[in-house]
Parts: sequence; C-alpha cells; structure tokens
Amino acid sequence: MMIRTISKQLLISAVIIISIISAGCESINETHIRPSDESPIVENIEQLIQMGQFGKAAAILIQSAQDKNITEQTTLYLRASTLLIKASQIDDAKQLISKIAIDPNNPVLISQINLVRSQIHLFEGNPEEVLSLLIPDISLPTRLQAKIHELRARAYLLSGNTLESARERMMLESFLTNPEKIKHNHEQIWQSLRLLTPLALTQLNLSPPPDALSGWMELARISISSILDPATFESDLAKWKTNYPNHPAEQWIMAKLLTHYRAIKRPEKLALILPLSGKLAKPAIAIRDGFLAAHYQNQINLARTKIKVYDSSKQIQTIEQTYQQAVKDGAEFIIGPLNKELVTKLANMTDMKTPILTLNQTDTPPTVLDNFFQFGLKPEDEAKQIAERASLEGLTKATVIVPKGAWGNRLANAFSQRFQELGGTILETSNYNFNSHDLSRPIKRMLNLDESHSRYNRLRNALPTEVKFEPRRRQDIDFIFMAAFPKQARLIAPLLRFHHAADIPVYTTSHAYNGKESAKENRDINGVILCDSSWILSPEETADPMRKKFHQLWPQSMERYARLYALGIDAYHLLGQIKWLRLNPNEHFNGASGRLQLNQQNQVKRILQWGRFTKGRISLLEDIQAPDSAQDTTDLTTP
Repeated sequence: MMIRTISKQLLISAVIIISIISAGCESINETHIRPSDESPIVENIEQLIQMGQFGKAAAILIQSAQDKNITEQTTLYLRASTLLIKASQIDDAKQLISKIAIDPNNPVLISQINLVRSQIHLFEGNPEEVLSLLIPDISLPTRLQAKIHELRARAYLLSGNTLESARERMMLESFLTNPEKIKHNHEQIWQSLRLLTPLALTQLNLSPPPDALSGWMELARISISSILDPATFESDLAKWKTNYPNHPAEQWIMAKLLTHYRAIKRPEKLALILPLSGKLAKPAIAIRDGFLAAHYQNQINLARTKIKVYDSSKQIQTIEQTYQQAVKDGAEFIIGPLNKELVTKLANMTDMKTPILTLNQTDTPPTVLDNFFQFGLKPEDEAKQIAERASLEGLTKATVIVPKGAWGNRLANAFSQRFQELGGTILETSNYNFNSHDLSRPIKRMLNLDESHSRYNRLRNALPTEVKFEPRRRQDIDFIFMAAFPKQARLIAPLLRFHHAADIPVYTTSHAYNGKESAKENRDINGVILCDSSWILSPEETADPMRKKFHQLWPQSMERYARLYALGIDAYHLLGQIKWLRLNPNEHFNGASGRLQLNQQNQVKRILQWGRFTKGRISLLEDIQAPDSAQDTTDLTTP
C-alpha cells in the first residue's frame, strides 16, 4: 500500500542530491561498452563523456549505429539515449528510443527501454509514470534490478512518498558492494526520511527494533527533534544505539550528528527589530508572526527563551542606537532589521559584539564581520539559480522579458550576468509596462516578429501580386527568462503561445506564483517552470502543518506574504544553527524558505525547489547537478 505522508517542506534537500544523473548502484557504468573494432571512436566518446559533452558523444554513437546489425544498433541507441537525457535533449532521446524495435519475448530489452523512458519521465516531473513502468522482477539481471529500485526510489521521492523511497533504497542496497556507493545510498535514505515530521516518523514506525528501516526512522526522528531540544540528544542517541546494534547508520551518520548537535547553542534572550508601522508594516508583521509561531512550537525552550520586539519605524533612535539598546537590555542574539538602508548602516558598524541576523541583504558584499549575518528573500538569487539550471540543462541562448523599472532591471542584470559567466548568450532583452494590458509589442520585439512583418511589407510593396504571409519568429532561442508577478505572467504566457513560441521553455522566479492552488487561475501559465521553496510548492494535501495553520488563521495574508512567514520561521531556527553552518560551509539547514547555507560573506543563501505548471497545478521537478562522469555514466545495455 502506498502511504502518502510527506510534508514536502524540505523536499529540496533530497531532490537536489538525487539529480537526473544520480548514480544508484556501482555496476551501472557506460564504459562497459567498448566495441572491439572501433576503439578510436570509443576513445573519443569516453573523452567527450569525461568533459561532460554528452550530446556530442551521443551523436557519434548514433552515427556509428547506422551500418550495424539490429542487435548492435539497439545497444548503441540505448546508450546514446541515456547520454541525450544527460544532455537535456529530451525530445531527441524520445525520438531515438522510439526507433528501437521491441521484442515482446525479450524481457531484458523491454526493461532497458522502460528504464530509459523512466529517466525521461523523471526529467519531466512525471513520477507516477515511472512507478507504472518499472515493476521489480527478480528474473532480470541484477544490474537492471538495481536500476529499477533506484529509479523507483527517485520517483517515490518526487511524488512525496518518502517512506516508500527509503524502502526502495533499502532493497537497492542488497545489490551494492562498493563502499562509496553504499554510503551514497545511505545518504539518500537519511535525507528522504528527514523530510518527514517527528510525528509522522513515530506513527509510521510500526516495526520493533532492531528492524533496519525502523532504525533509520527513529534516528531521523531524534535528529529532527533535537533542533528543538539539543540537550536530550546524546541520551536519545545512546538509547538508539542499544536498540539498533550494528545499524548501517552507526558507521558515519552518528558521528556527524554528534558533531553537529554539540555545536548547536540556542540563545535564550532574543531581540527582534522590525518596522511595525509604515509601508513595511504588513511584511514585518508576517515575519514576526512566523518567528513567534516557530518559538511557540518549541515547547521545550518556550519557558526559558525571552523575546523583546523593537519597532524600527519609530524615529526615536538610529538603528545603531537600537542595536546598542538591545545589547544593553541583555540580548544574546539580535534579529533584524528589515529595511535595506538600515541593514547597510549596520554593516558599517565596527563595534558589534552581539551577533545579529538581518532580514535583508546589502546590495554589495559587505566587509565580513564575525557577528554580522545576512538573511533575506533576495530576488537576484532566484534569477541566478535559473541561469545555473538552464546552463546545466545545456541551454545556451536566452531572451529576457522583464518589467520596466528598478526591480525588472535588477533581475535582468542578475540573470544575464550569471548566464554569461556560465558561457550563455543573451539574444534579446525586452521590457514591458506593469500596468499595460497589451504586452504583444515587447513580446513581438523579443521574438523578432516585427522584423518578420517588415520583410512582408517590403515584399508586398515590391511585388504586383498578393503575398501569402505567416509571421515567423526567430529560431535560435533555447529558452525565455521571464520576470513577472501573477497578473503579468498570466498575460505573457498565452501571448507567447499565440506568437508561435509555445515550444520555447519559459523560466520564472517565485514572484509569478501567489502560492494559491487554483487550476482555473493558473491554467494560463501551464508549462512555465519556476523556482520557489518546497514550503510553497508542495500541494495542500502534503503541506507542512504550520503552513496549513497559517492558511486557516490568515488566508488573505498568506496569499501575499507566505514567503515572509517562512522567512520568520527560518530566522528563529537559524539562530542555533549559525555557528555550525559557519564552521561547515558545505553543510545546510533544511528550512521553510529553502535549503539554507552560509557563504564566505556570512550571507544565508537559499537553494530552491523546481516546479512546472501542469493543468494549473505545480508538478515538482528534480534538481540537476553538474555532470560527474566519474560517478555516473549510466549504461542500460550490459546485463
């Protein structure tokens, strides 16, 4: 029975780890295919794979297959199709796999084809199709059985069923012998189970010790609960070790957890600086309510943690004086302010003995101060992540459409700069008016349709007879970066389809989505890909309990300020994690606003989840990591 229990609040952490090129078992390796009569060609292919040029390697294989018999051609087509998927050439992979003749009496070949199709479905965010296609079969070669369990684990995770994902990975482990691959698989089990709430982990843990899955679930529960009560962690861990002797997690996860939670020190006197009146009052109140909700959820520390709120909108004191007043009042950690100008002023302070976590970020990287940390929902960071994803997908030419004004320029500049750093080309940047209902002109300009009309007019004037005309857009666009709020996004996306650009992928930031599940309202942006926190993207039925509670209490405010509630929640939890994150820059904290890391400038960076609008609803997408050919060169052709 499939149990859908996940709160997808933290889905990004595990989905990032399990990328489209994730390697689930040690024996799946493309380098096994080396036709003896074409060693120079094979050498060239392997060099291209090592360089991450999967599309070029696939092209060589396809060309090489033209004069082969049906068996060799099938082998080469299967391998080429997996390379095309890694190159994000999904349509080409579909076309190639359709050329393979299916023998109904060859279950191995059928399984290999279904595995390729399943990788395509995962890329497109269709986990249910994967689970339908891939049925475990003990009669298949072990390497194919292993790959089936790995892809099923990824599909369950993407669909929100983390428990079944972990169960599939435990079945996968029986096929693994390489220590690094086993450790990698354990990491996936661990990350997926830590997406569940402590209550869900307790309720679903039906098998008594020393059952292995039960041990993973109990350890995950302990690790999550310890965020709220680090003091009990070591005693809980000792009890777990007694109940689950020789558990696989004991080899490396326990030591990592001990190091982490010994570094957690939650301050007990907090100062929260926010503008509670004026134009920033409503956003500030949402942050405050998220912060306090996280505090009141923490029943263990509730009595001993004191919070004092300072109103930065009152002009009685400067922000520097407010900081000093909070220190004088005994604050051990200060949170705020929200206003960027005030954050910039604090960044220039030299005497900062009490740590502070601001709720906005300066425009330029500040001088690094030991006790000065920056956090916020910076839109430029989202634009940069879109550039990075597009580059990893092999997209190299982009057009940009953003609103006129400072906000649109900031996003356009951040996206363009990062995309060009990664080797991409910006073909055209077009600006539209926020208040205009007719956005055809900037779209036609971006697609070069104006030029197409000009050519038609010149021909019509030069020729004596009527000329049939159909506008032709430019054909060199790989994707479109769109910055828009919901109203504008719902105008732009249909116009792109109307102007013959329905086949061009469109990427946008979280601002295009109000977080409201409405098939009717969102149908106009079907196909658009966006980044956001999984706290926002997860469907209502699997949403985080706190998000559900906020929707009940403040339904109208949540439509506009949901991400600010999440910011407040994370600001509270980050206070005990800052020291750990600074000492371990490669580690992360799974928050409501994203997967949080601390960079060298003491700025908290959010790594976001990905989704695509499908029939008006969000379908989650797997994240894509940079190719690592040494780790993953999947081959489905050698049983």
